[in-house]
Amino acid sequence: MTIHFICTGNIYRSRLAEAYGASKGVPGLHVLSSGIKTALNGGVPIAPYAADVLRAYGLERFAAPSWQQTTMALVRASDVLVFMEREHYKFCKDWVSSRQKFNIWDIPDLGSRVGISEISTEVERTFAVIRRKTDMLLTELGGS
Repeated sequence: MTIHFICTGNIYRSRLAEAYGASKGVPGLHVLSSGIKTALNGGVPIAPYAADVLRAYGLERFAAPSWQQTTMALVRASDVLVFMEREHYKFCKDWVSSRQKFNIWDIPDLGSRVGISEISTEVERTFAVIRRKTDMLLTELGGS
């Protein structure tokens, strides 16, 4: 089974979800992530605040080394699709088949809504939501 987490730049939310999901060690489970607008991520392999979280939780070895662009092939090859926001689903909806399960988690990006002094608190809050939702998804799929 393949779970595919999709966000905007594939440098923050989906990468945290991918690493956390992979860390669960569920036999037969493949986890990946991608972004619908990776050209906007400035070429960085991962957001520094996401890298900090991975390091703090010992998840670095479960993270992909860099971002990847969401493609029709990646979407169609996945069994379960998790879209961080509705816009990500809209980007992919023509590629989603009836055999696939999908979720829209409504986890917003940091963007301009968060001030510099609030980033670490917001990232930690976001990662807590990602962990909870990933655990629920794995339980629902019978893998945890």
